[in-house]
This record gives sequence, C-alpha cells and structure tokens, in this order.
Amino acid sequence: MTWFSYVLLLLGLSWAFVGIYRWYAVEKGMLDEPNERSSHYAPTPRGGGVVFFLGWVIVLIVLAYLNIISKKYLWFFSPAILIGFLGFWDDHQDLSAGLRFIIQCIGAGIGLFLVNEGGYLIQPWLTWLPLPICFLVLVVAMVWTINLFNFMDGADGIAATQGIFVFGVGGYLLFQYQAYELATLAWSLSALVSGFLLWNWPTARIFMGDSGSCFLGMMVALYAFLSYKLFQMPLMIWIILTGFFWFDATITLLRRILAGEEWRKPHRKHAYQRLIQSGWSHQKVLISYIGVNTVLAYLALLVYKQPQLSFFAFSFAVLFLLCLYILVEIVKPMYKNWHDGAKKTCDLN
Repeated sequence: MTWFSYVLLLLGLSWAFVGIYRWYAVEKGMLDEPNERSSHYAPTPRGGGVVFFLGWVIVLIVLAYLNIISKKYLWFFSPAILIGFLGFWDDHQDLSAGLRFIIQCIGAGIGLFLVNEGGYLIQPWLTWLPLPICFLVLVVAMVWTINLFNFMDGADGIAATQGIFVFGVGGYLLFQYQAYELATLAWSLSALVSGFLLWNWPTARIFMGDSGSCFLGMMVALYAFLSYKLFQMPLMIWIILTGFFWFDATITLLRRILAGEEWRKPHRKHAYQRLIQSGWSHQKVLISYIGVNTVLAYLALLVYKQPQLSFFAFSFAVLFLLCLYILVEIVKPMYKNWHDGAKKTCDLN
C-alpha cells in the first residue's frame, strides 16, 4: 500500500464513521446548546472526536502487532488513551472540573514517568530547581497543553485544523530526524482528523467534544517530550507549532484574571471569538488562521535547520502573534476600552 492510499483510506474511514457517530449523537440527544461560551447558534451534535481518537488507537495497536512500529509506543501513548476516554466520559456525563483536573494530572505524571523510563525528564532550563518542583512544572505544562485544545475549540474547524497542522508538519520534521515510527503515527492522526474536519468545516455539522480536544492536547505534549527524549528534536519546534493556541489562551486567561473575572466560567473572549463577534464568518477566521500557521511552520522549519536560531524564531513568533492580537483588540476590544481590566482590578482592591 502506498502512502497516498494509506492516508486516503484513513481519511475515508474517519469521514464515514464520523457520519455514523453523528447519527448516534443526535439519537442520544448529545447536542451542544448555544451558550455564553459558544459561537454557534443552533444545537449541534458533539463528541465526534471519539472517532479519530479510537481510530488512532486502533492504528497504533495494528501497527505494533504487525511490527511496523515498536511495541514500546503502546506504553508511551497509554496516558493519551486515558485522557481520550476521560473526554469521552465527560462528553456523556459532564464531569466536574475538579475530577477532570485530577485525572489529567495523573495522566500527565504517568506520561512523564513512562517517557523518561522512570525519571523526571528534567530540561536544562529547569536544573536549578529541586527535582520535585521540576516534575510539578512539567506536569502543569502538560495539563495546560491538554486543555489548550479544549479552550480554543470554540469556532468551526479551528481545533481540527490545528491538529492536522501540528501533526502534519510535526510528522514531516520527525521524518527528518529519522523518527520514522513517530512520523507514521503523526501522519495517521492527521489523516484521521482530516476525515473529521470534512464534517466540522464551517458550518460545522458536528463538534469534536472533549474526547477529541483533550486527546489532541495530550498527544501534542507526549510528542514533544518523546521526540526530545528519543531523537533530540528541540521542544521549541512544538512550542512554535502550537503558538497560536497557547498565545491566545494564555493572554486571554491572564487578562481575565487581572480584570477580576471568575476565570473558570465559560466565555467568548478569545481573539478568534471576538473576530467572529465583529462580523467575521467562521470560514474567514479559519482561513486567516491557516495563514498564521503557515508562518509558524516556516519558523519551526528554521529551528530544525538552524537550532542556534531557536530563540530568534521563538521571539519572532511571539512578536508576530502579539501584533495580530493587538489588531484584533483594535477591531473588537475584550473590554469597552483597553483600560477596563485595570480599572476593575483597582476597584476590587
């Protein structure tokens, strides 16, 4: 089987099973009703991400059984499987935030332990901290990454496109590092998510839900640490590839905290959501976002070719994203004026 036919097969199967799952979700009443966080205006089936989640798990098991990939990856990716099932459970039962957080922390801790074969995967920039603090910092980073896709999954196609982009470009770079097994699994995931995107492209006919978004976030974290540990692929590559998500989510969260808001509550204040509120269509936002990711892909490629330019590439990415964020702020401010957040903080004090 050629690469093209393999990818096309996974895409087609994903598309077909998402359609079947959509029928199931409608029958079971698994619908996302419009609320203060959402950008959609009609009840929409949710949980479709379980298709590419379970599809990828099946691919992982089959490839390991056929000895196309090492069976060690079954262990390395077991925390992602745990997070995927947690998301599926949440899609059906609406779990409490506390329970989700605890299980995510457990999954992150297990992931770090397995990837480092019992160690703590300490990064050079963390060696000045005590060992338990280093471990805690990495767990927090993984949990934040898990939730990035969930936080940013508020517009048609945006989380699916991010997954395709990260694992498509990431797979190419892994191939350059001769990480052929990881590259195969990354491209397999991209193909499966592409099948879902055909249903999720604006106007979306189904949402991925936590089973898809949290799974993708955990996969990004595991891929970053695995590629660093096994193939010395710089973590900066993954940080840049996910730049759009972590920048928007982090800045928005910090601004809401400084404004004295109840930051745990749902909202529609991410930059991409405010663009939609200003009159942009979901499709226009998505296409613009693809353009932004093209620039980030070039910067990630620069880090691969010239690792000594990692800091420059990261700085340029942050500056680029900051300029775009300011433009969004001009078009649709988060508050009535740029100083409202500071005023609210002063009033609380």
